[in-house]
Amino acid sequence: MSTRVVVGTILLVATAILLAYVAVNEPARMENFTAAYNARQIEAGAALFETNCIGCHGQKGQGIPGVAPTLNHKALFDGTRVKEIGFPGTPKDFVRGTIASGRPVPSAGTNYPQRMPTWSQRFGGPLRDDQIDSLVAFIMNWEANAPPDATPTPSGPVVGDDINTKLPAGNSEDGKKLTESLGCVGCHVNAAVGPAWPASADPTGKGVGTRAETRFKDSGYTGHATSAEQYLHESIVRPNDFVVPDFKPDLMPKDYGSKLTAQDLADIIAYLQTLK
Repeated sequence: MSTRVVVGTILLVATAILLAYVAVNEPARMENFTAAYNARQIEAGAALFETNCIGCHGQKGQGIPGVAPTLNHKALFDGTRVKEIGFPGTPKDFVRGTIASGRPVPSAGTNYPQRMPTWSQRFGGPLRDDQIDSLVAFIMNWEANAPPDATPTPSGPVVGDDINTKLPAGNSEDGKKLTESLGCVGCHVNAAVGPAWPASADPTGKGVGTRAETRFKDSGYTGHATSAEQYLHESIVRPNDFVVPDFKPDLMPKDYGSKLTAQDLADIIAYLQTLK
């Protein structure tokens, strides 16, 4: 009998010690678990954003003028934007609600040609609740380093809008990355506000690299280019000098001359010329 009491007491003390150890370490364990879960959620959100969102909002959430607003911006996270539109909740609530149910009407003072679509299955969209949460987590993850000014700073002197400016040799791989980071695909591939540049998406079956070789020679051309390279140069920094038939002026942003360096522009032109 006494042996059982001793064994029982030892087991009871051991259990108490074990429970105390678990209790002491549980907050740290839960913190690590939460951090790992949040990291996986942000990673999943990044993949969803790349698949569904960069065409309008840009690869880094910088927005695309005339297509969709900037997301990676201090004004979204500090509450400025939600106050301006009279939204009563938090910025996170606003982001979640906008993704889930979309925006059937434009925000005040904007004139985006496309409306934010509905993404949640609750409202007829394609994404589950956990996927919506992942997208929200990814976007909110920008908060700590969100720039106060969404306009990227050029890495050197800007090229300006003189199409006679001599450009350096371009790198097509760097140009491809630039067109993605600037959000060019938002109009030129996915949207109905600009001519698509891949051959598969163009009604003529020819890419912009091929079209540029002949368009500046057409009788209806009213710009100032005398070569394919100069035509592409003009189309980027002075887009209203010649507007492709069936499209309207002012769809293409007119300030790339003040955002791009000569090397940036040369790289983009080199890439566009590979799209035959």
